[in-house]
Amino acid sequence: MEFSKTDILRLIERASAIPELLSRRDEIENLVERFKEVEDYLERFQSLEELITHLKWLEDQLYICKTYMSTEDASKYLSLSVYTMREIIKRREIPYYTPPGKGYCLLKDDLDAWMETFRVEKPSDVDQAEERDRRADETAHSKGWKNEKQG
Repeated sequence: MEFSKTDILRLIERASAIPELLSRRDEIENLVERFKEVEDYLERFQSLEELITHLKWLEDQLYICKTYMSTEDASKYLSLSVYTMREIIKRREIPYYTPPGKGYCLLKDDLDAWMETFRVEKPSDVDQAEERDRRADETAHSKGWKNEKQG
């Protein structure tokens, strides 16, 4: 097999790039590692489409990290419909911001505080005992029994 002068010059030109490639070995190893990570993801998700769908879902979930949220993000965060979120804003149940050129912006801490107003406390043991006594009194009264407490 004979090489032409042009082939030899191309080979020498390619070989001259080898020292630069060797000096960038860490970058190349890092790139290879990233390719392996992509392969792992593809194995996990079986296809590139499934991976893309998962990444879009992750992107949609990033609203949780935001300080200010759009109406849509706030509705997702609170698991409410966008319509309900807009009604809450219209009724001024929650503070909001209206920057120029934007819709409503809601502060995550305000959303948390608003949600806390709907907290239903777990009954304490004392409340449970009082509830049992009340029910016993109602049962006794409805059956015409005298309550021992009343004498």
